[in-house]
Amino acid sequence: MDIVVTARRRSESLQRTPVTVTAFDGAVLKEKGITDFTRLAQATPGINFDAFPKAAPRPFFRGVGSSNQGAGGDPSSVAFLDGVYLARAAMLGIDFYDMERIEVLKGPQGTLWGKNVVAGSVNFITAKPTDKGEASAQLTFGEYGQRNGNLMLNAPIADGVATRIVLGAVTNDGFRRTLTGKPLDDENKVSGRIALRADLGASTKLLVSADVADQDLGENSRYNVIVNPFTPGVGYADYEHPRYANPDRPGFTKSRTGGARAELTTDALGFATWTTVAAWRTLNYDFNSDLDGTDPATNARNGLPVTGIQTLAREKANSYSVETRLTSNDSGPFSWVAGLYYNRDKIHRERETQQSATPTTINRFFGDSTNDSYAVFGEGQYKFDFGLRLFAGGRYTKEKKSYAARRLTGALASPTVSYDTASNPGIFDKGLATYRVGADFQLSKNIFAFGTVSTGFKSGAFQEQPTSAALARSPTAPERVTNYEIGLKTDWLDRRLRVNVSAFWMDYRDFQTIKVVPDASQGPVGTRVTIDTADATIKGVETEFVVAPVKWFDATVRYTYLHPFFTRFIQTSAFLADGSPVFKDGAGNRLSRTPEHAVVADLGVQSARDASWGWLRAAVTMDYQSDAFENNINDYKEYRRARTLWDASLTYNINERFSAQAWVHNLTNVTYRIWQTNGGFYQFVQYGAPRQYGLTLSAKF
Repeated sequence: MDIVVTARRRSESLQRTPVTVTAFDGAVLKEKGITDFTRLAQATPGINFDAFPKAAPRPFFRGVGSSNQGAGGDPSSVAFLDGVYLARAAMLGIDFYDMERIEVLKGPQGTLWGKNVVAGSVNFITAKPTDKGEASAQLTFGEYGQRNGNLMLNAPIADGVATRIVLGAVTNDGFRRTLTGKPLDDENKVSGRIALRADLGASTKLLVSADVADQDLGENSRYNVIVNPFTPGVGYADYEHPRYANPDRPGFTKSRTGGARAELTTDALGFATWTTVAAWRTLNYDFNSDLDGTDPATNARNGLPVTGIQTLAREKANSYSVETRLTSNDSGPFSWVAGLYYNRDKIHRERETQQSATPTTINRFFGDSTNDSYAVFGEGQYKFDFGLRLFAGGRYTKEKKSYAARRLTGALASPTVSYDTASNPGIFDKGLATYRVGADFQLSKNIFAFGTVSTGFKSGAFQEQPTSAALARSPTAPERVTNYEIGLKTDWLDRRLRVNVSAFWMDYRDFQTIKVVPDASQGPVGTRVTIDTADATIKGVETEFVVAPVKWFDATVRYTYLHPFFTRFIQTSAFLADGSPVFKDGAGNRLSRTPEHAVVADLGVQSARDASWGWLRAAVTMDYQSDAFENNINDYKEYRRARTLWDASLTYNINERFSAQAWVHNLTNVTYRIWQTNGGFYQFVQYGAPRQYGLTLSAKF
């Protein structure tokens, strides 16, 4: 039941780490079919995400996240691949096959993880090359043309030198169709990863790796529910099991992301392990969508005062980072980690929304951002003989962001420059200190208690679609959070029962809220992306129960309770025809995308493993989320009702090498929303995948 994690930049037992962590090892990822971020979030209560577009999910931890896709914004909840910061949402399109584990860290991680982590992080740890020759393969076939293939090959090359190669492909023909039978929600993805490990002596190792993932996703199916009945406190009614949509323009999402990484680790210093990591990540992203999801005639019948709404986004990004750190090797009572970090992000992004099925005008925004982040960090811990450990750490981060914006308007054939701030860009330049202090105590062999106070921050953001040069140069204040947390991690009945619980209180300042709001100055269904700042208090409880009383039965239940509400929030809710803003007071409202209750429960039974014919394992997973608002104003126009999803699988293991798993996702065929937006004349909704059956074949060599 033990998993070793590196949440504090050193290897520790999950049950002895004073951080709230949900961890999945490679075997669990395989059994649960976690192959992308969507399924990872469904397996982790307390995490939600903005699913528009699918190739660029933006996670929300404990109610904190950001829908800001602009070049001048940063994620609040972030991801790392082998310790390397993934700067843009679409960089999450990595291959999940052959992961050693995935760690989900809840709360600010503002001390040991760069650039700085304000709400939480997902740490992807890939399997590394070993000196043993081995290989694995996996094939998946499912409804809707689902065809996945994965291959891993690990090969020793010479004494102390080994390589590991991972290849993957994902294809489905779409969960829904147009009226003429063309696929919607379809996807095609190919990926590759290679790593080379070389021992440069008895105490020094070099690890070099590179990866790439190429996604080609079709148009999403989208439905305007504003024509359905609206019930106060419930919102607009859903379509039941929608299978067809009729976009007049076929959209697409194309992205290519990847990078390279080099890590040098040595124990030659004796007193500490010295680790240096240099990395580059890149993204090339192109998105075009028929947002209204239908044709001009249907829009007219639905009361939309324009023939269509088209959206596009293009992005190129490069992220460079270097980190060097020392981790103490002394087995004495005092241990420590210290290091330096540098990150540079260069981002170019274009964004446009058109109010016509066949646009003749242009209203395109260009953003170019260069972000430099420097940090020095460290954390020390002292362990007393009677089981008490005290720890404290800090990080000083200096961030400078330069943001240049340009806007083109007018006729599509001969556009004019509305403004261009390239010669006088907006600047965010500030240094901030964050810290973490706490204590943990091994009360007995099976009871571990901890308490922490931790802080984090996120740099100020620039608007993606500013209407003037002055707005383009004006950053928001940086986000700041202080998190107070206590927890117990316990094992009982000879480790057949595990009960973990933590409670927290987050004080959030200058939270950057991002929202698309109606803008009458831009036409009848014009919109504008606005950024407001607010303060919030988030209280919650995270629990984990694992029971395995006998060899043939096991169950895991994770429950999260969240009570997030704004203490200060004046929201820009719209713009009038003359450009003047309309404000609403949102103090007391719940934060968006935050169910109050979330439960993920796994139940498994299996036969004895010593039978000559092999063994069987059956598993059922329940994923429950209570209701949630998609907007911070809580007006029920963008509202998700409570939903429960069931997955089930039956795995036949011929032996330790070969297995076949029959599975079903969304067993009860629930219709549920994964994204929506309201613009006064419309309420566009995107639904999750319907029920899907499939078969996965796995082999190890």
